Amino acid sequence: MESRLKTGFNGVSGASDSRRGYMGGAPAAGSKPPVDCCSVALRVFILAATLVAAVLMGVDRQTSIVQVTIADTLPPLQVPVTAKWSYASAFVYFVVANAMACVFSAVSLAACRSRSAVVPLMIGDLVVLALLFSAVGAAAEFGILGERGNSHVRWGKVCHVYNKFCERAMAAVIVSLIAAFTNLVHLMLAILDIHKNSSYY
Repeated sequence: MESRLKTGFNGVSGASDSRRGYMGGAPAAGSKPPVDCCSVALRVFILAATLVAAVLMGVDRQTSIVQVTIADTLPPLQVPVTAKWSYASAFVYFVVANAMACVFSAVSLAACRSRSAVVPLMIGDLVVLALLFSAVGAAAEFGILGERGNSHVRWGKVCHVYNKFCERAMAAVIVSLIAAFTNLVHLMLAILDIHKNSSYY
């Protein structure tokens, strides 16, 4: 039986199964669409990468001894100072964004065989993509500031004091960046699949 036609955006009729590629194939009437193994593998990787990035940043802290000079005539004081991810709003946003991306990946895996979830999943993928890239940008900028400082506003660099803290933060940013590019590739493949299976083109 031929697939039922429906009107597209410009009034031209197209096949109703034009969205089938996002779910892995054209399902028969009344049946669930088959699972696209490539899509599932990419979503699992995104879930794992965002989870690792959020955990790496969420447990990142380091206490170092800093010399504080009160007066030139007095010896400097040895003060323990702790660097923690929650002290920086950019790192807080990074953890929250990666946690949200991880939760969405888990939900999308559970809903990947639902035909009604095609559009919500694509919208969610776009939101997650924006969240990840913005979080990576914010965290990376703050990390570069800690690594190099800013002489124009007299902000000193701190990564030479908290080297392990900065290394773990940078590792989390790199993992999250990989997850963001993986999500971009997944979304592009989904759009190309829909384009290929649409009778409009």
